[in-house]
Amino acid sequence: MLKGLGDIGNLMKMQREFKATQKKITSARISGESTAGEVRATMSGEYKLLEIVIDPSFIKEADVKKVEKMIALAVNNAVEKVKDFSAEEMGKLTGGLDMSALGNMFK
Repeated sequence: MLKGLGDIGNLMKMQREFKATQKKITSARISGESTAGEVRATMSGEYKLLEIVIDPSFIKEADVKKVEKMIALAVNNAVEKVKDFSAEEMGKLTGGLDMSALGNMFK
């Protein structure tokens, strides 16, 4: 009669592992850079921009449009790195399976 409890235990373990992975992702700090590293953007795993660092020598030489372009490149690079990091961490749990169909089951 209690045979199914093993499956419930496995599901609970999986839920704990997903929550730990979510915490690891959301607490991550990931940086991206513009092409030549003039600008660095740091984001959280929740896609919140935490910091922008601009090389002072670049500011002295560049015009406003170039600075804006390098900021956009750095932020977009950071976004891609956050996506890759999140996918890699979740892939460790799912063995590469697409878990998006499960929605918020593990939140």
